[in-house]
Amino acid sequence: MRCLTLAKALLGATFLVAGSTETAPAALPSATNLPPHPRLLFTREKLPEIRERIARQAWARELFADRRKEADAWLDRQVVLPPRGSQWYHYYSCPKHGARLRTESPTRHVCPVDGEAFTGYPYDDVVLAGDHSRLAAAVKTLGLVHQIEGGTRHAAKAREILLAYAARYQGYPLHNIRGEAKVGGGKVGPQTLDESVWLIAMVEGADLVWSSLSAEDQRQIAEGLIRPAVEIIRQHRMGIHNIQCWKNSAVGLAGLLLGDMTLVDEALNGESGYFNQMAKGVSPDGPWYEGAWGYHFYTLSALAHLTEGAFHSGIDLYGPALKRMFDAPIEMAMPDLVLPAFNDSHTVNLAGSAGLYETAYARYKDPRQATVAALGRRRSDSALLHGASLPPGSPPPPVSRNFTASGNAILAAGTGRDSAWLCLDYGPHGGGHGHPDKLGFVLYGLGKVLAPDPGTANYGVPIQAAWFRATLAHNTLTVDEKSQQAAEGRCEAFLATNGLSAAMARAGRIHEDATFVRTVALIGDRWFVFIDQVRAQREHTFDLAYHNVGRVAAPSAARPSTAPDKPGYSCLRDLRALDSTEGLSLDFDVGGGQKARWAMAGGEPTTYLTGTGVGAHTEDRVPVVIARRRARQATYLWGLGLGNAAGPIEIEPEATGSGAAAARLRTPAGTWGILANPEGIEVRAFGQPTQARLAFFEQDSQGKWALRHFQR
Repeated sequence: MRCLTLAKALLGATFLVAGSTETAPAALPSATNLPPHPRLLFTREKLPEIRERIARQAWARELFADRRKEADAWLDRQVVLPPRGSQWYHYYSCPKHGARLRTESPTRHVCPVDGEAFTGYPYDDVVLAGDHSRLAAAVKTLGLVHQIEGGTRHAAKAREILLAYAARYQGYPLHNIRGEAKVGGGKVGPQTLDESVWLIAMVEGADLVWSSLSAEDQRQIAEGLIRPAVEIIRQHRMGIHNIQCWKNSAVGLAGLLLGDMTLVDEALNGESGYFNQMAKGVSPDGPWYEGAWGYHFYTLSALAHLTEGAFHSGIDLYGPALKRMFDAPIEMAMPDLVLPAFNDSHTVNLAGSAGLYETAYARYKDPRQATVAALGRRRSDSALLHGASLPPGSPPPPVSRNFTASGNAILAAGTGRDSAWLCLDYGPHGGGHGHPDKLGFVLYGLGKVLAPDPGTANYGVPIQAAWFRATLAHNTLTVDEKSQQAAEGRCEAFLATNGLSAAMARAGRIHEDATFVRTVALIGDRWFVFIDQVRAQREHTFDLAYHNVGRVAAPSAARPSTAPDKPGYSCLRDLRALDSTEGLSLDFDVGGGQKARWAMAGGEPTTYLTGTGVGAHTEDRVPVVIARRRARQATYLWGLGLGNAAGPIEIEPEATGSGAAAARLRTPAGTWGILANPEGIEVRAFGQPTQARLAFFEQDSQGKWALRHFQR
């Protein structure tokens, strides 16, 4: 995208950019037409409204009292800057267990698993990040109280912190996560990412007290702190990336604070600027392209600083792509409004992002966003500053839906937190934060995640590669004990009707020889059926893994077994093996007296491996069952019944023509048949000819089959 020249940007646009899109550069107001300070978090015109909210609303009054208490605590505190910059957050884990360390003192860092204490570099330096962050947050909180209450005491303390950094910042050594003085590192933090996050808070706080500073104070802060930090950030370009969004916000807000529209133009219209991030980084479905909900909200948090600062400065960036980023998590969340831990992400509770949705509702007025905003009980600065009246509402019920751009097929049924919900991941790999887990899934039922995705550990510990990024750690297929190649799959069929939903997807090129097609169906709100078809030209070892929380007993005839020293496998424990051509049934005790019933059909020689894999850390164990077959072709027919009311289930094969597969599910509530016919060839299943790729049959009390639903 061509950047606006500064001359074009200064043509006197003093109005909001109405209808701004993700494909056109923004026309910028001139520096002389920017509103007076403050202009990043709110403007002077909004102050009476904020004060009135505090006076009339109990929640706002309590929230501001907390902020005043925080600010007052700094008034008599000596400003002491950390002696050096900080180190990488991801180093702060036990290298043996992968668990996040507990800080007992600035020089004592304890593993929560076995109590081992760590000290020195890099752990002591990671803790310094908190010290730098607290100082930046203090500037912002002091400035907020100054604006709302007036007076000089809080502004004076904010000034003291700003001037201290202005005098010290350039003396901090440049360093990256390896301690090298290279581009990409920072002075306060080890990355330009950390520098940007820290600078944003400093700039927003500085804006709140800027008018109280003398011209000389402003010059020292601008030349000693803000511009040097901006230059460190600008030297490192990252293209379309969550980190670049933080960098854009830091650079753009610095430009708006200082009235430097060249910086603002770069942040918005540059090659890696806001508009290109929106156009290339946000899928048509709404999720950020990295396919990890943690990074989706990390990106959204970065964007929110720039969009709000621009909005109050006369530039409206609230276009349709940004709205999709707010809407997608609501549409794709589990029934408890938590998002699954796909790729390099932990689970994400929407309630934790309620402050972002306060802003979203203030700008877009979408009632769904108000529902999420209400989850935060109005305890965020966004609620205090925007304070839009939230209409009553409840979260939308989970529904089956196929998000083809992001590659997520959701099957859902039931009401409330006890609904059954499964998300099949068949889409783009996710770039550097993607995992080799194509056609993996997360299953929610009985009020909790039953079949989890492992998510991520801190990147600086061995367990990240040994387990979390290994295919075996996911609910999908591993070939020859090696993790899948990065791939993008595609959906072949999807249907959603009353009482039934199903999806069929191809994994893409996960292996140079083997192909993998997975079909999964949800019947009612208790039963899932899987048909997994694997094809290859040569013989391979196929391992189909399923992870379920709780406890499960190995089959009584199973023998002790060992796993190879390979990623994923080396982390397995208590491994037992059973060779059989018969089917296998297992009951997972998931707590509360409830069971998840797993069953696989027989017919093909299979080695069933049971044991435990890794949960949150190496000592948090999650049961796993692996169905191993040595063949050129394999078809796995298996199913799940959720809860004791689902009763025992049986999975049986149904004869079909070549290239297709069908499974019969027997339960106390009835018998159903599912046909998976990826090539759409003429086959005969359940007594009927069909060319449907995906078909659903039901058996009546007389044993006759009827075709209920199909998709070609």
